[in-house]
Amino acid sequence: MERRCTLQSYAICAVVSFWTNSLFADPVDLRNWGMETYTETQRTLRIPGTNLFGETASLDGGISGGLNGRAYVWPEATQFRALNSLTQSFPVTYGTQLRSFSDELYAAYWNNGYRSGAGGGDRFYDDNAHVTVALMEAYRLTLDGTYLDRAKQAYSFVKQGEDSVAGGGIYFKQADFSSKDAISTLQGARSATMLYLSTGQQSYLTDATRLLTWAETHIQLADGLYYQRWSVATNGPSGVELVNAAGIAISLNLELYDATGSSHYLSEAQRIATRSLSRYFDAGTGRINDEGYWAFELVDAFDNLYLHDRNSLWLNKAETALTWLHTNKRDPNGHYGLFWGRNGAQVGALASWNLNEQAAVTRAYLYTSMIPEPSAAALLLISASVGLCRRRHSRPEKRSPDLVAEPDCRGRIQHPHPATRLFLETS
Repeated sequence: MERRCTLQSYAICAVVSFWTNSLFADPVDLRNWGMETYTETQRTLRIPGTNLFGETASLDGGISGGLNGRAYVWPEATQFRALNSLTQSFPVTYGTQLRSFSDELYAAYWNNGYRSGAGGGDRFYDDNAHVTVALMEAYRLTLDGTYLDRAKQAYSFVKQGEDSVAGGGIYFKQADFSSKDAISTLQGARSATMLYLSTGQQSYLTDATRLLTWAETHIQLADGLYYQRWSVATNGPSGVELVNAAGIAISLNLELYDATGSSHYLSEAQRIATRSLSRYFDAGTGRINDEGYWAFELVDAFDNLYLHDRNSLWLNKAETALTWLHTNKRDPNGHYGLFWGRNGAQVGALASWNLNEQAAVTRAYLYTSMIPEPSAAALLLISASVGLCRRRHSRPEKRSPDLVAEPDCRGRIQHPHPATRLFLETS
């Protein structure tokens, strides 16, 4: 009887494995693609003698753009997110580098807020919100209090961009009072929620819900997407519904769901994601059409949403888009241009490539590679069935499951992704 149950369970696992491989990208491929892109970024864009990067590299080996020989802080913030994913995968190898990068970023860009350039430039509220999210991710991964302290500092600057004009919301740039910005506001609210979850300080949650309420009542379309800004002059929303606003809004709602337990936030994340499918994905190819430095936020969001509601549609869509990206937009030298889908396949080598595009690709590949796919949950159920079958004939020693190091049906080790423990513990 035990042998029949075991063979049946292995057969079921084989079917699940075949089904999963037919729908989802190989996580090993995703990880390798991310490492390749990161290695090229290190080789061509890292400033020698530092852990920081330049803005633009070219085939002649030169680095240009940015300010004072460094990239602008927004691309550095995207690279920060890529380094977080590397540290999550390989903490011993990249944990020290992550901290050194953060230290050098702070030294070069911080001046009562992260400036747009190293040693100068304006201070943008959205830039500082991006850095805050990266710092909070790093804190969650390492529990190094320096990241938390710097996140609090950066968020304090972001909050300075909020006032009562137009009923609330956060401006785009310091001393520019022409509009309230979608990304500054939504990423600011996300930052506040992450700070609340790590500190328990109620004022952060109050900030987050207030900012989201303003965004929903002023710049959100009826279908769930967001206008780019609120114009003070016209007293109305303006701009297009950018892909990163959708991604950030999904992730924000999921953070608030974790913070409050209110199903409203999960439902809102699902509503925005559903609209994003027809707005940002190409129906024929599955690609994401938009700029990569914005699109990676939507990939992150779909990954995060899958971890919360276990609807494999989100992960399938993200991985399909990334597979198309690698097949069609990677140039012969391993570099990526501006768009992830628009303008068709890349033909020939790029003459130049930017940090923001490479960092976004690296992050998307690596972050998605660590998501436990449906086969992992299925294997847990199958293992439980096998255990029940065996216990009819024997009394095996009890042991606690290892939530981090157990391989799934495809032999992949599950990493401690920010939401992976929630996913596994409730499976």
